[in-house]
Amino acid sequence: MIGRRRVELWTLLVAALVATICGAPPAFAGKKECAAAYVQAQELKQSGAFKKAREQLLVCAKDECMAAVKKDCVAWLDEVNASLPSIVIEAKGPDGKETFDVKVTIDGEVVGEKLDVKAIEVDPGTHKIVLEYAGQPAVEQELILRQGQKNKTVEVSFEKKKSEKAAPLVTEPEPAPDADAGATDKPKPPVLAYVLGGVGVVALAGTAYFWLGAESKKKDLEDSGCSPNCAEGDVDSIKDKRLFGDVALGVGVACLGAATWLYLSPKKSAPKPAAGLDLRVGPHGAFAGYAGRF
Repeated sequence: MIGRRRVELWTLLVAALVATICGAPPAFAGKKECAAAYVQAQELKQSGAFKKAREQLLVCAKDECMAAVKKDCVAWLDEVNASLPSIVIEAKGPDGKETFDVKVTIDGEVVGEKLDVKAIEVDPGTHKIVLEYAGQPAVEQELILRQGQKNKTVEVSFEKKKSEKAAPLVTEPEPAPDADAGATDKPKPPVLAYVLGGVGVVALAGTAYFWLGAESKKKDLEDSGCSPNCAEGDVDSIKDKRLFGDVALGVGVACLGAATWLYLSPKKSAPKPAAGLDLRVGPHGAFAGYAGRF
């Protein structure tokens, strides 16, 4: 069977050659065209150029071609149609609504000035597709199609982003910022408030330390039974501890009071007032105070 087809094909090619040389009637010109299309269709089909292969197969599948040639071309035509990929383009215009007013260019070739409801057939492989809508920047996409992939959806939108939408023609001017708007905001406490607070806490801890030390020393002397003739140094040590405790108490109270005022007082635009810590030690105790403009 295969041998007979080859004989028929060679007969066809020889007839086409004779017709060309001898000036045969026009009927033989169709036979030559069939033979050429038969050969080219096979080459194009093997290379994956299905669209061009189909054009040649449509030629060699005509009734005037030899029966064996026509039979092969019709069978190959079905294979090519099944293998040829296709895409469906869905486009939205600037108003966000679907539109057909999009120009389609694939690999530099314009395939449509406008979209329609039909799919676009493209050979398998990688393609560059350019979609254009009047008055809008063109959209470019790289498309990969596989053999037999049908109706692959390609979506494109020319809808304007919110930032690109036209601003209103009349806009009310924004009110000028109020210079006193932040005056009522509570300012952050100054660093000095934290410093004085820390000193106050440490001073109160020192008060407890010295007073407890004095009481402990006093109890030791009482237990020893030396009263009222205890050593003068031991008695003075008790007095000193009590004095240091009194001083620490004064410092602690003064510092904590100043820290509290600084923390709660509102921020003023006037220059910072001069402030100072006054500590006085007398024969009967100690006095500490915080002085400043309030």
